[in-house]
Amino acid sequence: MTVQLQSLKPGLWAYSIFLAPILFAPFGWTQQPALEVKVADVTAFPGEQNVVIPIYMSNYSDTVVAFQLWLLMDRPDIAVFQTDSQTVIDTTYWKCLEWDGPLCVDSELTNPLGEWDFIHVDTNETLIGNVDTVGTLCAGWEYVDSRSLSGMGFDLNIVGIADMPPPPLTPGIPPQEGGVLINMLADVFDIPDTMTNPTVNILISSQCFSDPDGNCIGEVVIDSVLDTTCFMCTVWADSVCLNWEETWPPPPEGCDSMAIEWEYFLDTTGVILYPGSITVVAPPPICGDINGDQIGPNVADLTYLVAYLFLGGPPPPMMEAANVNGIGNVNIADLTYLVAYLFQSGPTPVCW
Repeated sequence: MTVQLQSLKPGLWAYSIFLAPILFAPFGWTQQPALEVKVADVTAFPGEQNVVIPIYMSNYSDTVVAFQLWLLMDRPDIAVFQTDSQTVIDTTYWKCLEWDGPLCVDSELTNPLGEWDFIHVDTNETLIGNVDTVGTLCAGWEYVDSRSLSGMGFDLNIVGIADMPPPPLTPGIPPQEGGVLINMLADVFDIPDTMTNPTVNILISSQCFSDPDGNCIGEVVIDSVLDTTCFMCTVWADSVCLNWEETWPPPPEGCDSMAIEWEYFLDTTGVILYPGSITVVAPPPICGDINGDQIGPNVADLTYLVAYLFLGGPPPPMMEAANVNGIGNVNIADLTYLVAYLFQSGPTPVCW
């Protein structure tokens, strides 16, 4: 933040400084965090769709009325956030600052509720994230939006605002622990079983959880540096300075004007973020898939079971998949059960 201090008249100078509230954290500060956010660790099968990834939140002291989370997957070859492609029309309003006849040569973005001279419409194809708020802490909020900023689905920026004008008022989330803030959805690719380290890390790239005053919860200024620059006026027109010159060191009579620059650093240890993950695991065996070809149960599985029980054939790759009646060990009772299912409309294999 830089403040230019205007001179009152030649030979005299004064200044006023507007500073945001500054809080210095004491050395060794170890108090409980104001807020914790954790992305869940989940498992999924190759090719599984609609994998639910909860985001948990504990806000210990402040009410949360809005939030922004930008999440990134580090293995887009394994999974992506579930998104839908939508056409988004973005309309902006502009006020002309300088006209050259009927042409505007300089303009600025302005509020559509105020005065404006023309509008600009952009039509873009955007990936809108599929998130689920049912039963979550932000259920019933008036604005929840999620988009892939990269346009490729491996990232998701989620924004939620509890209350939007006009009334009635929608309250935020009062202090609580361990609630599900929102559920994300992901789609896993049909990756091969031979892939090493089939885990996708879900990282929180940026965040802000707003309290009712509009402040990001947990931000604390821990240091500041004051840089003061002295300016002397070289050309006066009555009490108005027409030209300034930086002067160092400051003259004994003082400066005509002064710029004061505050540099501050934010300590966000008041917010603890836990990344999450998706780990792709082998799919469970299909009950009745006795030969292990991921198809069945069918006649090929019946033939395999006969060979195993009576002809010295190899054992089923997944023995539990051959226990089609779900009772005891694999034996002739399972063979009878499978025959009844395949040829006599018997009950479906149960295995476990």
